[in-house]
Amino acid sequence: MFPARSVYLATSFIWGLLFWMMVTVFMVYQVEVVRLDPLQLVLVGTALEVSAFIFEVPTGIVADTYSRRLSVVVGYFITGLGFLLMGLVPTFLALVAASFLWGIGWTFVSGAHQAWLADEIGEAEAAATYLVGARIGNYGAFLGILFAVFVGSVETGYPIVVSGALFCLFSIALFFAMPETGFKGRETASYGTMLTTLKEGVSVIRGSSTLLLLMVVGVVFGTFSEGYDRLAVAHLIREFPLVEYTGMSTVVLFGTLAAMGILLSIGAVSLAERTVDTNSARQLAIALSLATSLIIVSVIMFALTGYVWLALAMYILIHPMRSVTHPLTMAWFNRNIPSSSRATVISLHSQSDALGQMAGGPGVGLIGRDFGVRVAISAAGLLLLPALWLYGHAIRNSNQLDT
Repeated sequence: MFPARSVYLATSFIWGLLFWMMVTVFMVYQVEVVRLDPLQLVLVGTALEVSAFIFEVPTGIVADTYSRRLSVVVGYFITGLGFLLMGLVPTFLALVAASFLWGIGWTFVSGAHQAWLADEIGEAEAAATYLVGARIGNYGAFLGILFAVFVGSVETGYPIVVSGALFCLFSIALFFAMPETGFKGRETASYGTMLTTLKEGVSVIRGSSTLLLLMVVGVVFGTFSEGYDRLAVAHLIREFPLVEYTGMSTVVLFGTLAAMGILLSIGAVSLAERTVDTNSARQLAIALSLATSLIIVSVIMFALTGYVWLALAMYILIHPMRSVTHPLTMAWFNRNIPSSSRATVISLHSQSDALGQMAGGPGVGLIGRDFGVRVAISAAGLLLLPALWLYGHAIRNSNQLDT
């Protein structure tokens, strides 16, 4: 076993490495190899979110009842199996099934990983470590992108297969490396105790104005992200002669764009580390409001511009703004959760995001099919506007939220 903080940071690096090894080519793989239409692209993502919605809370309860360490290990292994299926069977139905499997794996990790760290090293140190982990994860992501570009130029699906296999091996290594000294499972684990854990988590959220606000924000971000994530690459590939403008193959181009986005993300997260007090609700709300405003403007400009270089610039800029929002939200969220319900409450928050993606994704996909991808992506960006109002409410009432 190794020190918890070191394990968390190493895991952040490896997650960034393996996830971006896959995701760098995944959208290109769907568009150019599997040849999915806009609605199918969104439905593949919806399968992931349906899975997350169904399993998020049960897996969070399992983590709070049995073992957060075991939940993380199982989650990474199932994620690897999902990626293997994606890369080995290039069909629409296989991608739907693989995304559903990926969603199950993610729910085992979501909530449990952050809760495990907070219990091992304390909430205050964990809040700062989330930002450090996000920065280190970007270093891993950069290397994963380079690998994906090199290998994906030979065969687009290869990086997805390699990522899946390495995720399975990583989960086995993590089983032996990850300590669990700050959390003790329930003495009696049954359906009754699991139901009690769920009720406690819901009660914690209902009793906190901060948690309720962040739950609603989770839904709002979900409605935006599903449509944008599934259509952005298709928009660039189908609307602009990218090879003519850039002289790069599709895989190399999107690898380059991802690498530039990661480098900017490292800078954005480092700036947040230095300037945002993660123990201040007001500062967290201001930082999240600024990042969200930049995302909205960038998404709409990305969708509507006819200039390829401006579209590419906005595509790059969106990534660092989004990369900052997750660790800041987790730092804010964790300040208001008791240890006994931590994984369950974080899982409920992730479920709110999945709910938003299920609600918003198919609608944006239908808009893309009937009115064009430009209109659909613009609509996805506008779906973020309620988040600005919610953050503004938090800023105006920060004294109440800090208590």
